[in-house]
Amino acid sequence: MSDSTPTKTQQALLQTLTPVLACNPGASLSEIAKQAGIGRATLYRHFASRDALVKAVAMDAIAAFDQATAEVKVQNLNAGDALLAFLQKVIPLGDRFHFLAIEPAAYNDPEIATAYARQLQELNAFITTLKQAGFIAVDVPKAWVTTAIDSLIWSAWSAVQAGDIAPNDAAALAYRTLIQGLGPLKS
Repeated sequence: MSDSTPTKTQQALLQTLTPVLACNPGASLSEIAKQAGIGRATLYRHFASRDALVKAVAMDAIAAFDQATAEVKVQNLNAGDALLAFLQKVIPLGDRFHFLAIEPAAYNDPEIATAYARQLQELNAFITTLKQAGFIAVDVPKAWVTTAIDSLIWSAWSAVQAGDIAPNDAAALAYRTLIQGLGPLKS
């Protein structure tokens, strides 16, 4: 796959392959093709190597995350509403978001490393806003909040995929868990 915009076929393949890689990051191309239910020849026709596939999935994930966060930013919401809107947009991208967090090979590519670093800076700025607005305690380290958000996005996506929670409930449950924990609702 070239550095240009993926074709419709490549985009469809990425939609199929990303969950496989997110759940089994060490899988070989043969294992990926088998788990995705496609032929190895099809996979190799579009991605010459595992590195090419990893880069394509990572760039797709970064682009999807950028689009989702841009859609939230233009709404000019208060911090709490922005967090809920952010979760509503990114939970459906949970496999991609998780892939970026767990696939170290992706960061060997300078373009991916730079884009991911930018996204982490943006997330850290958002966490600062949430702390200043009183939604997250100021004494909780940003790294912990980032890890918690990543884990909640992946957990919510996984639970939706497994049929354990309704897609419409996922963001509210993740929001509640992040802001309040799992204790009973306080009136």
